[in-house]
Amino acid sequence: MPANAPTARSILHVDLDAFFASVEIHDNPALAGKPVAVGYGDGQRGVICAASYEARAFGVRAAISTRLARARCPQLILVEPRHDRYSEVSHQVMQLLDAWSPIIEQVSIDEAYLDLAGTTQLHGSADRVASELKRTIKGETGLTISVGGGASKLVAKIASGASKPDGLLIIPPRDEAAWLSTRPVSEIPGIGPVAQSTLRELGITLCGQLAAAPDDHLVRRFGPHGPDLKLLARGEDNSPVDTGDARKSLGRETTLDEDIADPHVLETLLLDLVESVAYSLRQERLLARTVTLKLKDTEFQSITRQVKLPQPSNLSGPIFEAARALLAKAAQGEPYRLIGAAASDFTSDEQLGLFDKGHTERERAVTAAADELRARFGDSVIRRARLLSPEEES
Repeated sequence: MPANAPTARSILHVDLDAFFASVEIHDNPALAGKPVAVGYGDGQRGVICAASYEARAFGVRAAISTRLARARCPQLILVEPRHDRYSEVSHQVMQLLDAWSPIIEQVSIDEAYLDLAGTTQLHGSADRVASELKRTIKGETGLTISVGGGASKLVAKIASGASKPDGLLIIPPRDEAAWLSTRPVSEIPGIGPVAQSTLRELGITLCGQLAAAPDDHLVRRFGPHGPDLKLLARGEDNSPVDTGDARKSLGRETTLDEDIADPHVLETLLLDLVESVAYSLRQERLLARTVTLKLKDTEFQSITRQVKLPQPSNLSGPIFEAARALLAKAAQGEPYRLIGAAASDFTSDEQLGLFDKGHTERERAVTAAADELRARFGDSVIRRARLLSPEEES
């Protein structure tokens, strides 16, 4: 290598396997080896949030209705979400990652990137770090992770997905294009079903075929940015691992295994996310002034909408009403494969006295009591009425 050649980056993508379901199985070993799903009851709005690999074998996926999940897997064991527990375990895992790199980007409750720049002399190769991470997290939490590594975030993420569950796959520098060449283009984040269909019309199904495609063909089908798809197919991605040192927002999102257009299902998923965000805000003693809705369509195009709250809040009620209004405007019957909610523009909850008015004071009192019950008995002791099945409502 020439003396002035840039040093290849070394990035790991860490992904907790079937996170919600795995936490439930860890906490209740009697569930091990059984088809387990985390979700809500069997009513009209019953929906699956996550599923174990045993349940996935029957076609149970996140965001399908609970009734469909039970039809596909009559022996399914349904467990209600415990977001405080998932947040606790996620925080524990991220603290363990801190020991291996100062440059960490947590991208969701169950996945993160690590930039290993400058850590080789201290910790050794990426393979060694990944192996130690898997051993440490398994030992401390009882959970398995899949780890992918490469010179870019793109390659690291594809590698971790290719190694699931409980896998480890490091792609050596300058081998990215060769490794990707035999993998389907559907594994590239951002290339959704419509783009895949267009590429199939060009005879392109593999990354190697896309990397070698004539630019003019891609321009005709995808516009001036069409040739950029070739960079992704070669694993070229210079996006940095963003540490986000100063917290600017707090959010949760879920990637759906099947495209969802049903507004009832989307609203239920949104409420579940908002409950988790609001609980975390209260734990960190923060109030949010802004609520953000995030959607991704079938082509992985992101849609984000924001709204200012009338007054800062960390309560599920006002945050959900704001997010639901954004969803009603943004979602026009189209299917989506990701939905997320975030809160931002923070102030300290020490200023609560300035903002609490009327019914908000009542909701805050009820919420404080609910949080105390959750802390003592778990999330399932308190549920919102719209998440109950008809039998439970009667």
